[in-house]
Amino acid sequence: MKRNRKPSNNENNNEELGGLYFNKKLRLISISGVINWQLADEFFNVLTGFESLSLKKPLTIYINSEGGDVYAMFKIYDHIRNSPLPVVTVVAGSASSAGFIIFLAGDLRKALPNAIFSFHAPTTYFCGESSEGPAEAEESALHQKRLLNALVKIVKNSSNMKEEIIRKYFSILNRIDVKTALKFGLAHQVISPPKKILPKSWPASPASPRR
Repeated sequence: MKRNRKPSNNENNNEELGGLYFNKKLRLISISGVINWQLADEFFNVLTGFESLSLKKPLTIYINSEGGDVYAMFKIYDHIRNSPLPVVTVVAGSASSAGFIIFLAGDLRKALPNAIFSFHAPTTYFCGESSEGPAEAEESALHQKRLLNALVKIVKNSSNMKEEIIRKYFSILNRIDVKTALKFGLAHQVISPPKKILPKSWPASPASPRR
């Protein structure tokens, strides 16, 4: 997770790309790619659109993101947590860094069998910080500590992990699988492939039952 004050004008920069898809009929939103301010603003607009519909039916948010801007992440996380809608978050692929924290905003948290989770301490950097004086450097370090404490609190309130374990995980980039996420209470359920009835003319598969 990072915050850069210098905007990027390069539309072809893959590090700045984030994707948002939604389907009102299916009551789902898909977040993919890098978390940035544009995606966060679009997410707010889409979420408020769903809030104008039934507040009883759950909204499912699929996440496949390697992370991104820490403040854009907080914007999305807070909007989900403050929404009157019951929200299901699902990791489809990877929920890393900012994507991981957004996943924790769900009231019910699910993951596909091969999903990967990873989280680390936030990184902030500002243009010209190499010329910072002692006071500015101290303030930056203090702000970094505040961000880390906020993230630790989110994980602690969303799992059965002890704070010292959480801080240990945040000290380096840790990747965990679905089994570990279930163990820590980060994820509530794993989504198993559905049983399918395939045409008899198709090749037999041990995982696909026949009629």
